[in-house]
Amino acid sequence: MLKEQTGRAPAQSRPETGGSRGGKPRRSHLHPETRRALRRYALTGLAALLIIVVPLVLGTRALAQEQALRHATENTQHMADFEVAPFIDSGTPVKDPRKLDQLDRRLTPSFRHLSLLRFKVWSAQGTILYSDRRELIGHRFPLPDWAPPLLAGGPGNAALEVQADAESAAETGRDELVEVHVGSTAADGERIIIEAYYPGEVVHHDQRGMVLGILPAILGSLLLLQLLLLLPGLRMAKRLQQNSDTQQRLLEQAISASDLERQRLARHLHDEVIQGLAGLAYALESYERREPGPPPSFFSQARAVVQENIGALRGIAADLYPPDLAGLGLPGALDRLGDPARARGLDFALAVHGTVPAEQSTQVLLYRVAREAVANALKHAQAGRILVTLSGTGEGTTLTVTDDGRGFDVREAAPEGHLGLAILHDTVADAGGSLLITSTADGGTKVEAVLPAGR
Repeated sequence: MLKEQTGRAPAQSRPETGGSRGGKPRRSHLHPETRRALRRYALTGLAALLIIVVPLVLGTRALAQEQALRHATENTQHMADFEVAPFIDSGTPVKDPRKLDQLDRRLTPSFRHLSLLRFKVWSAQGTILYSDRRELIGHRFPLPDWAPPLLAGGPGNAALEVQADAESAAETGRDELVEVHVGSTAADGERIIIEAYYPGEVVHHDQRGMVLGILPAILGSLLLLQLLLLLPGLRMAKRLQQNSDTQQRLLEQAISASDLERQRLARHLHDEVIQGLAGLAYALESYERREPGPPPSFFSQARAVVQENIGALRGIAADLYPPDLAGLGLPGALDRLGDPARARGLDFALAVHGTVPAEQSTQVLLYRVAREAVANALKHAQAGRILVTLSGTGEGTTLTVTDDGRGFDVREAAPEGHLGLAILHDTVADAGGSLLITSTADGGTKVEAVLPAGR
């Protein structure tokens, strides 16, 4: 509502826009429910990430182990076919020191560069024909289960395991070793078996290299995907929170407006209707107790009091909800607001330009603004002229109420009982519009409300 009129001279102007309520900044922090929802969303995304990453890491390690074992098998097969088998007779263990030194020299690069730990050559009968451990040469052991397929020309095989066989006593107690078995053809054309051992670190190194080569790119992609999914979720949470804040503000404004209407109704009933009817009741009681009865002029005065109170009650009912707005439309309802001013002999004018908004909510809101501004001009400004202008375009509608009465200082807070326009300011702002109040001490007051089209 318009604030108390004062005689202060300086002109004041304050824009009332839809950015905040009562000058207070809107809250930007997230509600606890929103934070909990985002936390659950993030934890769910992390769980999904772990569900994807753990099998991926295990699969990558298994693939790296398979690749490392395949490389070890290929290297051993190459040594067997080109470095050892052509110089060995399948029926005779190598005992000649010169031949042993020759074989050792041929395998030295593999021991150095391929991390070869142990090398054995088996005959088809289970006799060790050659080994880098000389004490094993000539010993005979039962052939393991993997030997017959290799003697028959099958492919080589490799495994990562801890050694516990009798012929591998020297490797017992070590960590996991890569044990490789391949078949080859000796110098005399018979099939022989080559057994080689490599450190388990060969496999573990390949596993680490493959995991570290693949995992960062995959993890980065998954994390980026989670981030891209989180950002829309965060924006949606903020929009939901803003909608919740708007609903809370509208509820608070509805409660304030309802309380203000009740106060205004009680004040109007007390100051206008109850006072008049109470005076009439006292007069009737006085004439009832004495003779003769009331003079004829009393009845005309009583009728005038009753009619005046009936008019006041109709005005109060119209203030609660304007029936003229539905029957006459917004221009007709705005014109009816001037009836009290015309009854007092004041100059009230209405000007309508352009199109009238078709939305019912927009019409009601503009009517409320006009009603508050006209009521303040009549009660506080002692205005002699009131002008209401309604201008509609394709972009929106502007309602202006001006009077030539006493102005006020718009920088001061609205006193108690003058909060109507303050509440309407928040309502107009929530509707996407703006409310501007301009007032000078001797130049009257101007209230301008702007609402966008298609609300």
